[in-house]
Amino acid sequence: MPPPLYCVTDATVPATTTELLAEACAAQGVAYVPVDVGRFDPCEEIELRAGDLLFRPAVSYAAVRVEQALFADSVATFYASGEALCFDGAAAPLLFARRGLPIPRTVTLLRNDRAQQRRAVELLGGLPLVVKVPGGEGGVGVMRVESWASLVSLLDHLFAGGRTPQLMTYVADAVHWRVVVVGSRAVAAYRNHPYPDDFRSGPSHDPADYEVPSPSPLTELAVAATRAIRRELAGVDILAHASGRLYLLEANFPCYFPQAQVVGGIDVAGAMLEHLLAKSRRLLEI
Repeated sequence: MPPPLYCVTDATVPATTTELLAEACAAQGVAYVPVDVGRFDPCEEIELRAGDLLFRPAVSYAAVRVEQALFADSVATFYASGEALCFDGAAAPLLFARRGLPIPRTVTLLRNDRAQQRRAVELLGGLPLVVKVPGGEGGVGVMRVESWASLVSLLDHLFAGGRTPQLMTYVADAVHWRVVVVGSRAVAAYRNHPYPDDFRSGPSHDPADYEVPSPSPLTELAVAATRAIRRELAGVDILAHASGRLYLLEANFPCYFPQAQVVGGIDVAGAMLEHLLAKSRRLLEI
């Protein structure tokens, strides 16, 4: 009998996510066991058995702590190692750069210093540029700034609120791709289109924009980014410039995978479960 999947979830997780995971489990004869963060009691020990499957679609601090409480080296997860469970995702851009992965030029500002800001703008190629405040979702916290006056007033606001903004080169004439990586392969890729009256983009509702990608520089970069953050699952955002150059933006874990499945018809949940089951078998052989 296959091992169960323990799914760490809370009220913020879209119902589609858990439904698709439960359906994938049912198709494989795997027991789907939701672990509700709001009801989890850290004083009651829940010990997963060797080979059990564990995944956390929830992103809250509490959910991370619940996952860490359930984790064991003998449990199959999307982490490359047990240490990866504690990896700080905020450090990912620096890690990408040190590995030679192509990212937009980026400067993280640590203090509200006008002279430093002028040097940063010059280093990034001038205005317009992108100001990013890590931690948001769906493009929230990503802002395009086109004048010096707008930039300094925005930075004053961010620093007053205790934020640590990043300045990034603005890449025009580019297509925003989301690539979903499971294990060491890209299982889905789709184009994101700009929102009306906005420079930011969002997922397409056209099934023609979704594909099961063949190996390419785009998928190779997505897989490399996933490995860099020590994960075996990620939604990787990449800009493909008109010149052919690629720019890595983010590698997100967990990620909202249902978009590719619901709109594009690609069985991402099935691929995720297959990966965890295969990893479980390898762990039990050790």
